[in-house]
Amino acid sequence: MRQLVLLACATILCGVDARTQPSGDIALILSALATRTQHYYDRFISIICTETVQTQNLTPTLAPVGQARTTVYELSVAADSSEKFENEFRVERTLQSVNGRPARKNQRAECTDPKTGTPEPLGFLLSSNQRRYRFTIADAGGGPAGTRAIDFTETAPARVRVRWEGSCFEADGGGHQGRVWFDPANYDIVQVEVRLSKPFQIPVTEGFFGIRPAIRVERSETTLRYSRVTFHQPDEEVMLPTSIETLHVLRGIPSMRINQALGNYRRFLTKSELRPGGL
Repeated sequence: MRQLVLLACATILCGVDARTQPSGDIALILSALATRTQHYYDRFISIICTETVQTQNLTPTLAPVGQARTTVYELSVAADSSEKFENEFRVERTLQSVNGRPARKNQRAECTDPKTGTPEPLGFLLSSNQRRYRFTIADAGGGPAGTRAIDFTETAPARVRVRWEGSCFEADGGGHQGRVWFDPANYDIVQVEVRLSKPFQIPVTEGFFGIRPAIRVERSETTLRYSRVTFHQPDEEVMLPTSIETLHVLRGIPSMRINQALGNYRRFLTKSELRPGGL
């Protein structure tokens, strides 16, 4: 089985670039989205859910090849007090089953399985991070009914970073662009699409599997969908991710499609303060 993973499109880097200054209607939209995103971060704490992940290898024509791997996790998200920046979260995953069978004790994840610490992708909408992106109002066609949309492009693409661990690798950077759909009545984020701006090569050390293959990332695309989730004691509704669809088109190794479904949300107790009140 191939022991490789790509996270090129899962990371949206945060920073400040003072060259981009939005104006007019887009400035009002960005201000409202920043406020709503901060509201989301304030409530996206001490949450646990069930995550079902299906990973399917693909042929060069993107047709399925072989059997998909299905894994189920208990996923928890909590504010990370060890981080020096605000709005940082710690994501923990506990493997429950693999292809319908209970996970063995201390069973290790494979390279293509989701990793602990996967970043939360809405950070680029916070006011301190928006200046690194160019935003334009978009035609909302193709998105959820009743929404508006804005397009975004990272104005200073980050250098590609590749981390190898044995025969597995993770990659991020390279520049991102995409579209955000939001509810114009309250600026809740409903859907986000992110894609890699341009292809890049993966450096491979000599001797990998006894050869020196060329690995190229042709495309990397992710679609995240959010829905309202109701909690009690205190009673409130929170917009949370319910599905993540990712496509990695690669050369030199098989491409892959990853579908993640998140549900059965509930709270767990930590030392963090939970702010009452609905959205």
